[in-house]
Amino acid sequence: MAGASAWSATCAAVAEVGRAGYSALRVEDVAVSAGVNKTTVYRRWPTKADLVAAAVRMVAGHHEPLPDTGTVRDDLIEMLRRAVAFARTPEGRFITRLMVSEGSDPEVERLGRSVREGIMVQRSKIIVRAQERGELPPGLDARLVIDAIFAPALTRVLRRREDVDATTAIALVDLVLTGVQHGAGRAPELPAGVAPEAPAFEPPT
Repeated sequence: MAGASAWSATCAAVAEVGRAGYSALRVEDVAVSAGVNKTTVYRRWPTKADLVAAAVRMVAGHHEPLPDTGTVRDDLIEMLRRAVAFARTPEGRFITRLMVSEGSDPEVERLGRSVREGIMVQRSKIIVRAQERGELPPGLDARLVIDAIFAPALTRVLRRREDVDATTAIALVDLVLTGVQHGAGRAPELPAGVAPEAPAFEPPT
């Protein structure tokens, strides 16, 4: 399959999984959408899981640079804005379908876990960077902080079909950072009897 046809097929797979989910995905529909013969698709990707894996690699290969506004608050607000916008695209719906994969295919489940991990690692870098420059205290569970911000927003968008506007995004970030300021979000690895250090950053304004 030529490069242009392969690109069309993977784009079509992204759209079809986002529309119907993995279980309902049909290679025939992908081929029609891509304007190629289904036997051409099968020669390149013998199984449906192979095709979806290629689509994952295409989507996962695109990572926007982390926002670097100078403050963790504004970085998180901007990253949340991007995440909400992405969730409304075909690629975003594709990622969501994989993250809550309906199928029992072990390969697809592995892909879903890989997608979740990649997204979490990328977003957690904002928290780690803020700790390195002294904005956030040490000992935070970066993943917990990220989940507390992104999970409610994306649940509204993807499950409830509700909007998350700028005011809501700011409120979510401020709510979580205020909790961090008061000692929330600590990682559980502290030895017994050792009190966590006091937060060392100014409250959001």
